[in-house]
Amino acid sequence: MDRLAPKIPRQRRAFSTLGGPVAVGGEPGPARILRDLFAVDPALARALTHGFHSYAGRMHPTIARGAIAAFSQPGETVVDPFCGSGTVLVEAMAAGRAAIGVDASPLGTAIARVRTTLLGAAERERLVAEAVRVAEEAGERARKRRRPEGPAWARGEIARFHAHVLYELLGLRELVFATPDDGVGLALRLCLSSILVKFMKAGPEAPRDGLTKRIARGVPSRMLADRAAELAAGLVAIERRMPAGTPAPKVHEGDARELPIPNGRAALVLSSPPYAGTYDYATQHETRFAWLGLSPRVFRRVQLGARTAAIGKVGVDSWRVAEERFIAEIARVLRPGGQALLVVGDGVVGVRSEHAPEIGRAHV
Repeated sequence: MDRLAPKIPRQRRAFSTLGGPVAVGGEPGPARILRDLFAVDPALARALTHGFHSYAGRMHPTIARGAIAAFSQPGETVVDPFCGSGTVLVEAMAAGRAAIGVDASPLGTAIARVRTTLLGAAERERLVAEAVRVAEEAGERARKRRRPEGPAWARGEIARFHAHVLYELLGLRELVFATPDDGVGLALRLCLSSILVKFMKAGPEAPRDGLTKRIARGVPSRMLADRAAELAAGLVAIERRMPAGTPAPKVHEGDARELPIPNGRAALVLSSPPYAGTYDYATQHETRFAWLGLSPRVFRRVQLGARTAAIGKVGVDSWRVAEERFIAEIARVLRPGGQALLVVGDGVVGVRSEHAPEIGRAHV
């Protein structure tokens, strides 16, 4: 008989570690601002829509909020050329800035659009109601052990999910994809995407004591409804903070080496570029690509700095050329006197560790 394992509270963080000493250099004024940005407030990790969907390597909201306040003014344009799931865009719109985000990942841009599309009161109510309806129907099917007709690609998913969980998730997917293909429908799809990892046999949410994760029938369905309610509440919170007249962010699926943005548009470029040789986002999110019906083909070709077989396995020359090109693009879209703040994680390129301060100096 299936049962829900005892829940062990875990704090989800956008940083793997918090706190510790911060070393700064350069001019005293900006250096002081930068140091203060890293006084991370853990409560902001789930503020607004930041807790809606996990995404590796994302910027902490504390840094985004502080940088936008320090280096731009209301009404000005903030650009994130590696916007990922949209943290900078959320904070920019909440602060009354025009925001433009670009990312090569169709998953990242889909999450970013959902997190920054306010929907309006009536559509938010419809989102929550549709999620409850879908959850109740899928949960009832699961309890009666009714198996949906799964797509051909789903046959291999039994390696990732226990059978009863897989069938319930496929039932949820079937019902979610039957909803209209509009803002609410896209939000429901991303609600499904946001819960997938939690129900895998292995992964970041798996038990660490060697026990098998046990999940009762109906739990995935209830979590989908809860996630929709959380998203709706986050969108309300953004709407309440956002000054009147603030435009909706523009989110583009594109290449940071060729930004679809006019010259001199940005007062601030705020971004976290790829950690070279550390992540392969296409492989990391391959389950979500499949479940959402998104093709990773173009993304695999254009993503920058992706590791291949292991950490550090990345083309050294190709990374250097790509780095020069996206930094040149950042310079192009900045207005005279504009600011660029890149939050760069240490990478591994070839056999050499690449430390963040060295990256900036190499291209100044």
